[in-house]
Amino acid sequence: MSSFFKHLGMVAFALLPILSSAALQTGKVQVGKVSGTVTIIDAKSQRKPLANGATFQEGSLVETGLNSTAELVFSNGASVVLTPNTLLQLRTFRQVPSAGIIDPYRQIEKDPSPSVTELEVPRGKIIGEVRKLNSLSTFTVKTPAGLVRIRGTVFAIEYRVSADGMGRVVVDCVRGSVETTVYSSNAGPINVEPGMQASSSVASAALINSLANATGAPKGPAPSVATLAALSQPVQIMLHPIPAEDMAAIGALLSANSTLNVEVATTINAMAQTMPTRAQIFPNGPGGAPNKAFAAVITDPLPADVVVTRVGQNGPNGPMSTTSGGSSSLDDTLKKISDNVDRTVEQKQINPTPTGI
Repeated sequence: MSSFFKHLGMVAFALLPILSSAALQTGKVQVGKVSGTVTIIDAKSQRKPLANGATFQEGSLVETGLNSTAELVFSNGASVVLTPNTLLQLRTFRQVPSAGIIDPYRQIEKDPSPSVTELEVPRGKIIGEVRKLNSLSTFTVKTPAGLVRIRGTVFAIEYRVSADGMGRVVVDCVRGSVETTVYSSNAGPINVEPGMQASSSVASAALINSLANATGAPKGPAPSVATLAALSQPVQIMLHPIPAEDMAAIGALLSANSTLNVEVATTINAMAQTMPTRAQIFPNGPGGAPNKAFAAVITDPLPADVVVTRVGQNGPNGPMSTTSGGSSSLDDTLKKISDNVDRTVEQKQINPTPTGI
């Protein structure tokens, strides 16, 4: 009899890869609200207008035109609003099936099961709200300049290329916590605390290609002396409170272009009243040195797993300090979820009843 159960266990173990791949399924995204001209590009590069109530899955791109926005609501309860002139790709979105995945997805109050979400923003700005994540879940946003890991929060991420070829990435953490890594920086992952903004400028792909072109190859405009000087310096990451103007703009965009509870935008607008203005943070104007009472500039490598926080005052003017944090890769997370599912399936197959008989 024991050999029979041993054989049954071996059969169940052989079936684990099939059962596991079925357990981690592709998630879905619903379109909550659309205004203006919004286009979806599917995995076959087919373009069509994106309408309210539409549903799509990973592999698709969404593009907003001028004066256009789109709200996307995920089957793990998260949502993002694409602001005008934004391109977003849903690279990966998978989750373990759960009775907590209810339609419409806006009703989902927290991540109902382990999920992996990976977005990419080649250009533009998104404003997101991620509900409390499952302990095994990850939510990441990539830009050409860096990677942002979301830990359950309201956030904004923007990447734009200026006329001089420099790509500027701006990460706002309205509440919760996000971790950002700038690819060209030696600083490593930096934790952006509630009410804080992290920004950096790095060479765009177009500028790098222009500088690297061989003789005789087509070239764009020659970089300015100021741009070349900036490229010769270490990449800087600037941390300071979210300017009052930026915070108010986030609240206004969510109020007008999302189906979130109105209290979210109301709270953000109230927060804006307590934030310093851009003129207070940068008294010497755009591009000038920041007020040291508000801002910190990171250029050199920091100790492993360092994150930047505010201590002291409760308001946005508190001095800067550092504490420890950490991060994990997408592959590690997928493996962790799959291993967890494997163990669950194996236990159910080998021990179909509590007594194992």
